[in-house]
This record gives sequence, C-alpha cells and structure tokens, in this order.
Amino acid sequence: MKTLPWENYSPDNWEIWRLKFAAPLKTERGNQDDQVPEYLGLENVESWTGKLVLSSLNGGSNDDKDNLQINGIAFNSSHVLFGKLRPYLAKVFLPETSGICSTEFLVLEPTEKINRKYLFYTLLTKEFIATINASTFGSKMPRANWDFIGSQSIPVPPISEQDKIVNYLDRETAEIDALISEKERSIAFLKERRSALITAAVTGQIALEEMTS
Repeated sequence: MKTLPWENYSPDNWEIWRLKFAAPLKTERGNQDDQVPEYLGLENVESWTGKLVLSSLNGGSNDDKDNLQINGIAFNSSHVLFGKLRPYLAKVFLPETSGICSTEFLVLEPTEKINRKYLFYTLLTKEFIATINASTFGSKMPRANWDFIGSQSIPVPPISEQDKIVNYLDRETAEIDALISEKERSIAFLKERRSALITAAVTGQIALEEMTS
C-alpha cells in the first residue's frame, strides 16, 4: 500500500492518528420539519479550494426539498465535509452554518485535539487525495468508502502548532488566490478584446489599410 509522506517523516513531537479517531464520521439524517434547511451538493464546492459555489438548487420544488431534507446528512459549523464521489476532484468544505448535504459527502467531526481548519488543509493535500482516489470502485461513478478513508493516517501536531500552521496557510493562500483572481480578470479582459477585434474586422469597422500595414 502506498504510504503518505508523514508516515515516514514528521517532527518528533507530532503524532500520527487514523482519521476515524481524529475526526469521527457523523451520519445523522436531516430533520423533517417545516423549515427546509440549506442544502449543499458536490456541485456547490469548488475543487481544491473548498470555496462555496452558489447554485439554484435551493430554489427547487417542494418535493425536491422534502427529498433532500429526508435523505441528506445533517452538518454544522463544527464539521468538515469530504466528497467521496470522484475524490480526485478534491471537494473538501468547511461549513460556517448548519444544513443538509448530499450523501456523497462524508461529514467529519474533529475531536478537541484537531483544529478544524488544519484538518481541512490536511485532507486537501495532493498525497491524501491521490491515496483516496486510488481506492475507488466503480468505473462511471468512482467512489471511495469510509472504511478505507477512515483508516488513513494524518499528522497531528500539538494544537498550538496546528494553529500556527493554519494562520500561515491562510495568509499565504490568500495571497495566491489574489494573484489568481488578478490573472483571471486579465484573461477575461483579453478574451473580450479578442472577440471585439473579430467583430470589428468582419463588420468593416477596421479599415483594410490598417489590416495590411
């Protein structure tokens, strides 16, 4: 079996735990009451970043909402969600509110020894995702199962060190995200300019002399 990097190396004061002991699985179904809770599907989480992607799913029919409410898994702001369907997409999410999520999410509740955001970052490592993805079954809809996922190891530094790691990663990833956003805006502008250039050329708005100069 492929080993995760922290199984071969980690600082002496760090522990290695099985995920199922660091963050047990929660399986409570949504409550069926008059108030339809917020629903989170895999499509609502951006790959590799855990950012929320809005959709119109909450605006569905009452039958759809009732079905989600009955069959979905309840979560709250103490949990970490991990997508078990097509795990190579790296759908990991930190909810800030309570709601109901797709059964394709595993709802994990970190113990008091685990910083919730530290766990989020750990589950998003390429090595962890690759290990889980290698275990999937099903060709069209590959899934990983909790028995395998829960048996995987994660590094557990002292909580004070976890806090420092989280603060560092929050700061550094925010800078990277800002650079990505700036590049995306530049790309969008260049695409608009390209489209406008084509339109201007084929509609005679650019003189032929300019095209041959």
